[in-house]
Amino acid sequence: MDPAKKQAIKEKMEEKGVGFDKAAEELKVPELILALYLKEDSNPIPKRIVDGLNNLLQ
Repeated sequence: MDPAKKQAIKEKMEEKGVGFDKAAEELKVPELILALYLKEDSNPIPKRIVDGLNNLLQ
């Protein structure tokens, strides 16, 4: 996933008031792992995490 898409997800999380702690709890992943996935680089994020974040932020 490119860094711009990751940044968009993080901005949407801020707009909705969803912190890494709440999102990690909903997705059943450790908060640090979620933060690592959303780090601004071009490393891939598992589809399950991306889909879960998109559902959570709708």
